[in-house]
Amino acid sequence: MPAFKPYPYAYFQKKVVPIENAQISIMTNGLHYGVGIYGGFKAYETNDGVKIFRLDDHLQRMKNSVGILNFPFEFDVEETKKTVLELAAKNKLTSVSYIRPLIYRSDIVLSPDIAGEYDLAIYMMHMPDYFDSAKGLDVCVSSWQRNSDNAIPPRTKATGGYINSALAINDAHAAGYDSAIMLDSRGNVSEGAVMNIFLVKKGKLITPSSDSDILEGITRKTIIELAKEMGIELEERIVDRSELYTAEEVFFTGTAANVTWCKSIDKTEIGKTIGPVTKKLATAFDNLVETHPQYFTKVS
Repeated sequence: MPAFKPYPYAYFQKKVVPIENAQISIMTNGLHYGVGIYGGFKAYETNDGVKIFRLDDHLQRMKNSVGILNFPFEFDVEETKKTVLELAAKNKLTSVSYIRPLIYRSDIVLSPDIAGEYDLAIYMMHMPDYFDSAKGLDVCVSSWQRNSDNAIPPRTKATGGYINSALAINDAHAAGYDSAIMLDSRGNVSEGAVMNIFLVKKGKLITPSSDSDILEGITRKTIIELAKEMGIELEERIVDRSELYTAEEVFFTGTAANVTWCKSIDKTEIGKTIGPVTKKLATAFDNLVETHPQYFTKVS
């Protein structure tokens, strides 16, 4: 995986500090029990300044997560947006950057409880390409099951839930694959280990529906909107595992991955090169700054 270089300033304990001063105690509750949620979104350097992709959508999802998990934390979308923009301006973002806000239980009480003290932290990093988009990925179907909505709700980006993804990715790498696909509790396709998934069959775009224990991804949402604009037929539905092996194209979407195609699944070849539908959508996604300015918030 690429190395990510942090920007010099972070938001920590309600103020902007040098990144090296944004430190927590080893006794911090959220570190031990995974009691937290995070977001992740990108900023792009453009001819019209630095712009952040779908900032409002990402912050609203964080607010929704706070509500679902019943965190005693008052998350103000507009105030957090203002903080993100001020921090981005101070860091003087260049090229492609990644912004990570984190809400975590910050007290040092030794108890796996939701009740407690919480804090918001934000830091930013330079973001090189997560995958080589020209190469395509060799992936496997993981033996680890995607955590369900009645266990750790996947739509919340709960920090503790990502041990699920870590197990799948670790096994995939140990077996020589680039990443993994996870199934839900019914044995149907859910998503990639940290990415949403799309299939193309007979020119039709197919993606697992929200009842398949998926993260309702912002990039996923954007690809669905682009497909509709471009007249590409789309289905959101239950996807059987066996459908993966007969798909004409398979690709992942996510903040880090953008649109990344799969060339094989469990050593079954999907395609030697990126497929036409995937390429069309990937190109449209890469051009969003020019074609869909409404998706972006400018950093002053």
